[in-house]
Amino acid sequence: MAAALLLVAQSAAATQASYQIATLKQEQAQLSGEHDQLQAQLAADRAANRVAIAAQQLGLSHPSRWQFVKAADSPIALGPLPGTRGRSGVWDHVMAVLGAITGRPLAAHPRPPR
Repeated sequence: MAAALLLVAQSAAATQASYQIATLKQEQAQLSGEHDQLQAQLAADRAANRVAIAAQQLGLSHPSRWQFVKAADSPIALGPLPGTRGRSGVWDHVMAVLGAITGRPLAAHPRPPR
């Protein structure tokens, strides 16, 4: 009798598990479809013409002409100047810091003409 009850319980558990598997497979198919739909929507939204249309709706427009801005020399000391070998370089570092603070590159030693 116990063996028969065990067999019935096992069969019921297997049936319930198969229903759960079927439900999860349906949910997976639905989510996969939603994922594909969202991927297609993302690709469409990333298209260049969509970005341009959205920019126009926000009031943005293309410039009538290009304009270039000349940047100043960098106040950042990228390395020691040629010919400073053998010196400690402390003064060069002080001048580089002062140049960074003032926004103008300062040299501890005058640069040779180009």
